[in-house]
Amino acid sequence: MRKKIKLLVLSLTGECNFACVYCYASEHQSQKMSFETAVAAINLAYQEGEELVLQLSGGEPLLAFELIEQLITYIEAKQLKIKVQIQTNASLLTDKIAKFLYAHKVAIGVSLDGRAPVNNKLRKLKNGSGATATILAGIEVLRRNNIATGITCVVTSENVNDLLGIIEMAYYLGNVRKIGFDLLRGQGRGEMLAPASARELDIILPKVYALTEQLHKLTGIKITIAQLERVATLNKGIDEYFGHCYAMNGNAIFVDAGGDIYACSSLVGNQDFYLGNVYKGLCTELQAQVEAKIRTSMNFCESCASFKLCGGGCFARWYGSGDKQLYEAECALKKQSIKKFLSKKQLNT
Repeated sequence: MRKKIKLLVLSLTGECNFACVYCYASEHQSQKMSFETAVAAINLAYQEGEELVLQLSGGEPLLAFELIEQLITYIEAKQLKIKVQIQTNASLLTDKIAKFLYAHKVAIGVSLDGRAPVNNKLRKLKNGSGATATILAGIEVLRRNNIATGITCVVTSENVNDLLGIIEMAYYLGNVRKIGFDLLRGQGRGEMLAPASARELDIILPKVYALTEQLHKLTGIKITIAQLERVATLNKGIDEYFGHCYAMNGNAIFVDAGGDIYACSSLVGNQDFYLGNVYKGLCTELQAQVEAKIRTSMNFCESCASFKLCGGGCFARWYGSGDKQLYEAECALKKQSIKKFLSKKQLNT
């Protein structure tokens, strides 16, 4: 029996107008997804009456904005219970695009890794220059249209000690409402950078949480840290056993521009994690094999006292690098978030 798909990620195009030094998707196909392929993927994943999260990804998904418009029209015409999200570098945002996304309730996430001197080392245009100015111009488009956004910050050895800067920037920008920290992945160009260490994260994260609370009190603006929000969700006990991500339980599929299905966006192109094709169907046997492979590799998590509020580590992050020490960094990120959650919970009781 096929498991319920809760998350569908569509790589609308492998093309990107940036050349970020750590991009894990740099080896994805450069072609653009067709409307027919996108609809086939939605019809495959969607189950009547069940809510589905649809993430529009890439490459840079706004390079395929015409397809986004078509997909939104299709979803609304069919009255499907789908929450649409987009992760973008923001450089292609215009007032027209921003207003369309807002009007159709598309949640917007922007990738930004710190203040300009740090971000420019990591997120670059194709000519090699820093991309910060174009990213901030896109966030300004959102701000002047009264549209809130989230920020995803990829944490590496290059920016881990400057994470306070991303908090300060978020409050300065004014329309940021969530920040998520995504540790470096070893796929694509990610192998060219060193990951942050557990020690560095143990030092900086308490300062990040303290600064967030301080600026909340000063401004009245609440910015949620995604890791802390995740702990709160896991604390309710409503997710499945491995609650870190849907792929851990076979509840997520990633579809590339050609329609091939993989268990995770970080594992695209790796035949060990191939699950089928949107036109031929999702192979439940392969799905079960991949789920078992991931769980077996991650079973050491179950003996950890923090497992219930952690949800397990990211298999793809370790698998891409072959370095199990990366677990230590992820454990530090999650344990600091759990510690913060428990201290806030204690204060409120």
